[in-house]
Amino acid sequence: MKPASQGLAALVPAAALSLAGCAAPAGSPAPIARATPPAPDCRAWVGTDRNQEMSGYLLPRQGGGSVCVPLGVNASTAPAGYQGDYHVAEFTDAKLKERWSACKADAACFARVDAQMQRWLPPNKARSTRTTGTVDPVGRIDSEGSVDLGQIRRPGFFAKPPYAESIAAAEARTSVVEFTVPRDTFERIDLKMADPIKLRGWYIAGSGVDDGHGGRMRALVLFAPGGGGQLTAIQHPDEKAYRIDPTTGRTVDIRFPNTTTETMGQRWYRENLQALNAAGFDVLAYDRRGEGISGGFSDTNTLEQGEDVFRVLAQLDSGQGMRLRLPDGRVLEGAAAAGQLLGGQTSRQIPLLLAGYSRGSMSTAWAMSRNFDRACSYDMPQPVCEPARGLQNIKGAILLSSFASGAGYLPGSPDLADRNLFLGGMAADHHILFYPNSTPLAGMQRWPAAFFGKGLWDRAETLEGTIAAYDRIPGAREIVVARGPHSIETWPESDKQYLRERMVAFAKVAIVGGKEVPGARPWTDLKSLVGSTPDSWEPSSAPRR
Repeated sequence: MKPASQGLAALVPAAALSLAGCAAPAGSPAPIARATPPAPDCRAWVGTDRNQEMSGYLLPRQGGGSVCVPLGVNASTAPAGYQGDYHVAEFTDAKLKERWSACKADAACFARVDAQMQRWLPPNKARSTRTTGTVDPVGRIDSEGSVDLGQIRRPGFFAKPPYAESIAAAEARTSVVEFTVPRDTFERIDLKMADPIKLRGWYIAGSGVDDGHGGRMRALVLFAPGGGGQLTAIQHPDEKAYRIDPTTGRTVDIRFPNTTTETMGQRWYRENLQALNAAGFDVLAYDRRGEGISGGFSDTNTLEQGEDVFRVLAQLDSGQGMRLRLPDGRVLEGAAAAGQLLGGQTSRQIPLLLAGYSRGSMSTAWAMSRNFDRACSYDMPQPVCEPARGLQNIKGAILLSSFASGAGYLPGSPDLADRNLFLGGMAADHHILFYPNSTPLAGMQRWPAAFFGKGLWDRAETLEGTIAAYDRIPGAREIVVARGPHSIETWPESDKQYLRERMVAFAKVAIVGGKEVPGARPWTDLKSLVGSTPDSWEPSSAPRR
């Protein structure tokens, strides 16, 4: 079992379940059965980030005629006559590790997958995980050292040209925060590291949201970034994520940092934080362990990052391991920092939403699973499960470009064929739980509410997987889709704006326990959900007219 953070012991029941307890708990609600979706009836070219022809549905085009709208399809389907919940039962931690064990016995399979794992083992320096301060030295810090919180970029930094970001409006409401968390399992077991890690970011106070009774209440959204995301990294407003090769017509990713941009996608990420804060929500965002302005060596254990949510919440109450720099410049630490945020409430009182984009959806899914279902140490040599954390003030999840449906909804594509072997191998051999297994999906019937935003050809999970997750949610729920890829920052601005508007609408409903989100686009099956997208396209994938 992982060492508990200071102040967390009161949140975690002492009794641990046996490994057998990692199976679905008795009395779990049955998953909703949905009819087999209509078969794809056309094919179309997709640019970033697939660069391939994909199956799709032929749909009416605005102005007349029809167009093939592509989407990802499942790599795995239940065999004929299969009894049970195939996409849960066949993609558990145990089943995935069994498949990895079989791969290890095959020399060619092992060599192929192990090479992929070696490229991802921390510290992943080839992926430039820390770029903050490479374009402008303001805000550059030694993330492993004793940091002057006044050196960290604040929202007001992004007011200046050419950035002119909306997040600058939050300057006067923003505290810089620092939390203390333990090393992850890979660092402790494989690298014998024992010193603590510091997580750093922003807490933006809100003005309150409608409480459903004519008043206003404080509510908090904890928003995790995507892989490589860095809260305070610069993105030039004219920057593009890719270029198109004039010879092949294929998209080619642009590498960052360059002379004008430190990390791509951060402008869009901060726009989401600002939209939620402008709607009245408190917002907490910090760089994950191993990236950006946070300390740490390993950035890939999303199970551990999910547990960080509870460590951070506990420290907001106790102050133990916490520092903050208030908007007026005062720096508080330890007991003096306790209770300074959250609008006078505790972390068990303030209504909470957990949100995450891409890799942040993985840590968010694990946090939701650990809170409402069970907390299992799948990254340990012998996994052990504990009872759910049980914070009743967590009102739902926002999952953008989500991986939360798990390994059973892997899209069928040659470049993704080894992902589940990679999942099992990283957990079994390197004590790193990166991609989710089927555990979050298995427990989603206990989640109170969820919002999903994704591109139709998202490589994270198929749209069928997103529907399977949606069908399990008992309360407020919505899916927003666009004719685009996993990387939402590449979508047309109109689609990004609509996603933000719907996300905020969902958040306002979920935080008061509402059951329906007014104004959601209607759909009944996979094809009609695809058809709910407007005739706007990620530019490299737009059909030739």
